[in-house]
Amino acid sequence: MRTPSVIKFEVDVDEFPDTQTALLSDLVDDPDFETHHWAREVLVKMGPKVLPMLNKVLGSNNKILRREAIKVIELIGHRSSIPILIASLEDPESDVRWIAAEGLIHIGRKSIRPLLNALVGPDTSYFLRLGAHHVLSELVTSEDQKELQQLVHHLKQGFRPSESIPLEADEILKGE
Repeated sequence: MRTPSVIKFEVDVDEFPDTQTALLSDLVDDPDFETHHWAREVLVKMGPKVLPMLNKVLGSNNKILRREAIKVIELIGHRSSIPILIASLEDPESDVRWIAAEGLIHIGRKSIRPLLNALVGPDTSYFLRLGAHHVLSELVTSEDQKELQQLVHHLKQGFRPSESIPLEADEILKGE
């Protein structure tokens, strides 16, 4: 394991145990695939207790660091990571957004309501709507209410006015 100072985290991780930050450093900085894979496995096995640190490093400008952090969050697959994964749907890097969407899909239907709540916000971004489409198109079935199925269809249509999506999501949440 390397010391945490090897990698430039660009965020303050001093409040976290050295073992966690050293593992993250190994995950991002070590060129050896086996060390990289081992560090990822150890972080995943630590489970939800590493989510605060991983969430914090998602604020870094280092896209590799953000990608590796969101991958660990996806693999942990804990319900408490849903808000982190939803926020990461708006990351500037497409890899991070894709992994976040896959994480929500992996968690399953528990992700739908929080994702709808995120869509209700006044400033839903293009990236959030795109990620929501990816997630909902995998999770929504023919047995779901028609309004939810229509929302998935409307999210697919990029030309759909963004103002209508929050209204549709809000109506679905009220009707549940």
